[in-house]
Amino acid sequence: MGAYVAFGRDRGSRSLFLTALCACLALAWQVPSQAQRMISRVDVRSAGQDTIIALVASDGQPVSMSSFALDNPPRLVFDLPGVKLDPSLAPSLQGPTPGIVQVRLGQFQVEPDVARVVVDLNPAFTTPDYEATKGREPGETLIVLRGRGATLLQAPQVTVEGETVMLRVGKVGLLPRVVGTLDDPFRIYADITGAVVESSLKQEIGKGSVREVRLGQQPEEGGRPVARLVVELNARQAYSFACEGTDLVVAIGPDAWALPLPEYRAAGRLKGRVIVVDPGHGGRDTGAAAVFTPERRGPYEKDLVLDMGLRLARILEAEGAEVTMTRSDDTFVELKERAAIANRLGADVMVSIHCNSCDEPGRLSGTSVYYDHSHSEGLARLVQHELVAALGTSDKGVRNANFAVIRRAVVPGILVEVAYVNHPEDLRRLVHPNFRERAARAMAEGVIKFLAQQNGGARSG
Repeated sequence: MGAYVAFGRDRGSRSLFLTALCACLALAWQVPSQAQRMISRVDVRSAGQDTIIALVASDGQPVSMSSFALDNPPRLVFDLPGVKLDPSLAPSLQGPTPGIVQVRLGQFQVEPDVARVVVDLNPAFTTPDYEATKGREPGETLIVLRGRGATLLQAPQVTVEGETVMLRVGKVGLLPRVVGTLDDPFRIYADITGAVVESSLKQEIGKGSVREVRLGQQPEEGGRPVARLVVELNARQAYSFACEGTDLVVAIGPDAWALPLPEYRAAGRLKGRVIVVDPGHGGRDTGAAAVFTPERRGPYEKDLVLDMGLRLARILEAEGAEVTMTRSDDTFVELKERAAIANRLGADVMVSIHCNSCDEPGRLSGTSVYYDHSHSEGLARLVQHELVAALGTSDKGVRNANFAVIRRAVVPGILVEVAYVNHPEDLRRLVHPNFRERAARAMAEGVIKFLAQQNGGARSG
């Protein structure tokens, strides 16, 4: 922060510059060197759901620091200017909680001194919030990592829209979850991995069909915390789970699937991936029809699945994938050509979209996903789980089948039967654009989760 001195061409300017330079050197010579500061002790401990890194300076004064986060692998970095580390300190300390792998210490820079503290994070957990604060003992500075690297599951905000009750739970929408139902009384639950609750909660709601909400901690899985959200109902109702930003939204009511969805927010999770979307049938091949009599025909399967295919392609492209559709309009494509497209491209995934039907209209309803080759079973299960959770349809399960379009594909491929086109309730859903959007987002989420498990992320090159 010294004075700015411009170089001049004349002798007077040069003289002025030399005079100023000598004055600065004289001042620098007179300033005594600052006493060396040293971190003499580092402790890492847990406190409830938090992790605390205690740094103790030998001069009895707290230290200042700057911080930033890095990815691949995830870690937090804290730089302490003007500070040395005691050479006797261990270079690394084991993390006290599943979200913290280890804490590493090192002298990042000398002259001037900068000590560095690196917190290696478990990639299975979210990056924790953190702050630096003054400790209780002289010279102690605390780095507090909030929530063990896990997300705190809090009581949901409850609103009512018509006959539908909406429960919004903040910050857990992107975490892995398993949803299901229990009976006597009927209740919906979601087990959310990477989330914790401060203490068990039981809250009466009394809105619509929702009686109460409960939060509790479940046994850990693979060293990761699992929190459970339970919504108890007065009577069996349709429900759906959706991610809105980072929030998890549960809709409960007769038409929860019909609620409008917010604008999709992509996170670039499919960069470098190649995906083939196959809307079934097309052209002269109408597929199944909801009604097929001389008086009335349609809606046709080919039209419904094309709309869902276009929606799915839009979402996958927003996430960074290179998407090829076997058809993007009302065109007939041979079955063998559909699989051949995926094989030629060496696609990471192929999704063939269909609507089911039954010889006895109205007898069967629900959602199912089919696979042929064993390497596609995991994809089928993830997509089926996401669809049933998002749509609230009857779970018809994951099945192995010898359908030509997936039999001929050498890449991971599935055939999705979103719902029954000739069942009155399923048809009422299929013709609603919000239902088809939910179906597309659910398929995309299943694909994203499957590919995240393959080789640790996006394909290189």
